[in-house]
Amino acid sequence: MQKGRKYSAILTCTLILLISESIGRVGEYNPDNLLFLARIGYFLIFILDPVDILFAVNYVDCWMDNENSRPRKRFKNAFRAFAIANGVFVTLSSFFRLRWFFYFEDGLYYRGSLYIIRALLVMLFIVLLLVYTVVFRKDFMSEYKNMILVLPFFSLLGAICQVFFYNMDTTYAGISLGCLVLFFFFQSNDVNIDYLSGVLNRRGIDIKLDEMIKNSQSSGKNFAAIMMDLDNFKTINDTFGHEEGDKAIKQMADILTNSFDEDTSIGRFGGDEFFVITDNVSKIELDMIINEVREKLAHIRDKRGWDKNVDISCGYSIYVSTSNMAREEFAEILDALMYNEKEEHHKNMEQLEDA
Repeated sequence: MQKGRKYSAILTCTLILLISESIGRVGEYNPDNLLFLARIGYFLIFILDPVDILFAVNYVDCWMDNENSRPRKRFKNAFRAFAIANGVFVTLSSFFRLRWFFYFEDGLYYRGSLYIIRALLVMLFIVLLLVYTVVFRKDFMSEYKNMILVLPFFSLLGAICQVFFYNMDTTYAGISLGCLVLFFFFQSNDVNIDYLSGVLNRRGIDIKLDEMIKNSQSSGKNFAAIMMDLDNFKTINDTFGHEEGDKAIKQMADILTNSFDEDTSIGRFGGDEFFVITDNVSKIELDMIINEVREKLAHIRDKRGWDKNVDISCGYSIYVSTSNMAREEFAEILDALMYNEKEEHHKNMEQLEDA
């Protein structure tokens, strides 16, 4: 709901800007009778285009977790201050005819003495938004890390065009294009994304697994899948609370995303279980990656003070194209393999405790 409201705020502000530009153009083309429309339209544009970018900042930020919220808050406050100051100065310039940002003379539109300074400041903040998105990229939900860059990228492109092409008001047009791309991406993918971790949900994994099996049977190419479970996850919830448990799920998703290549599909199968589908069918390499995942998890476990027995149990297998195995059967094999390893871990824990 929060993401939806902030996305709606961008769209509403952008719609007002588009209407304002249309009104302004009508006034420009009919300066004898309708010049007041041009004044109103351009006044709204100069007031609202930084606000539109501020809404974009807020929207980008709501896809992040709270881990680095303090430095991100400073950036948002700086841009909020700029948007307010812009509104004050544009209002003063327009009402007192100071010609700071734009003015009309003999029915023609002209840029004011401070236009370039203001435009460069807007562009600077959009560049900072892009930098901010990259710097805090690890805070994004896993599946959205790359796609979320679309919004600041198109915003920056629009701002550059507006500065260097005299008759183009394109900053918010760039934001509009970014929003449109995001909308189609989220509209087509959100139904298959786990809301907590940002990786695929059970439905998304089932669809991807069906797709991989179908491709394997037609192309003869094998693939591998891993079923993975967080051992002793309950101790995190019991000791630190469910908020910390949610963070553990998110961090596990990030560990998997950063350990496998971009072509790998990663999903939360349910609860504290994860599912990985990869083209890598080398058992040696898979073992190495699983050990890497285990080491990264151990590092976070020790850093956050979780129970020493928080670990992972895995079951993985190669899907052979000639097997004609159904998705359900393949998933059951993986589940059984994971359960066997989990049982081994519990036996080892009991033996250590007895010793």
